[in-house]
Amino acid sequence: MNKKLKKDLIQQRNDMDDAEVREIEKRIAARKREIGSSMKGHLETFNDGVIAIFITIMVLEIPYPSAAVSMHAFRESLVIFLVSFFVVADFWYELQRSFMTFEQADHWVVVTDFLFLAALALIPIMTKWIMNDITRRAVMNFGMVYLVTTLLEVGLFFAAHRRQARVYSRVYRMFMLIRVLWVIGLNGALIILAFFYPKAAMYLFLSLPVVSFFFPNVRMLSRHRHRHRVGRCEDPQVIGKSPDDPKAE
Repeated sequence: MNKKLKKDLIQQRNDMDDAEVREIEKRIAARKREIGSSMKGHLETFNDGVIAIFITIMVLEIPYPSAAVSMHAFRESLVIFLVSFFVVADFWYELQRSFMTFEQADHWVVVTDFLFLAALALIPIMTKWIMNDITRRAVMNFGMVYLVTTLLEVGLFFAAHRRQARVYSRVYRMFMLIRVLWVIGLNGALIILAFFYPKAAMYLFLSLPVVSFFFPNVRMLSRHRHRHRVGRCEDPQVIGKSPDDPKAE
């Protein structure tokens, strides 16, 4: 039956003229773009919901002052929550910026995004660990989780833009490489510092995302995204948003 069906399909394909084939291919391509755009919207909504759950759980873990919980323990829990909140908030902010640079989400974008969320879910507990137990092991483990989470966030950006990489200039590709090396180098240096000076490394690990959230620098990667392209593509789904798009700011 399968052979007969395949034979019929081949025969139908041979009976079509080139105009009909091009029209079908055009409709399939348009449908794929619609699915990709819809998937991206669902993924953004899912990310917001999952991260909101992370923050809600973090709040519920704060014990209120009572006979069993001292004011000192309450204040410590509150500080841990605030630090964890802004670490997660910084990741959410950068994630939103990445999503603004592409229009469609395919299978690999979804896979990378889920891996990123899985790593991000460990950040609050790792933050609680290093703030309650400032040891070499605790801070180095936090650094590894933070590094993996950051690399997955960068990987999500690359997964979304991998098909368009050829139309970007050599300068832009160099910026992407520099971004990866910067992430690995900075986090690697802090992990090494944690081996010798865990307390200093802890303060740096926790202060960097908080400072980044309140005082976001103008990232060179975003600034040069549209300035260093080789040519232009008429289809905005292929090349990304135009520089005139208000969301590109």
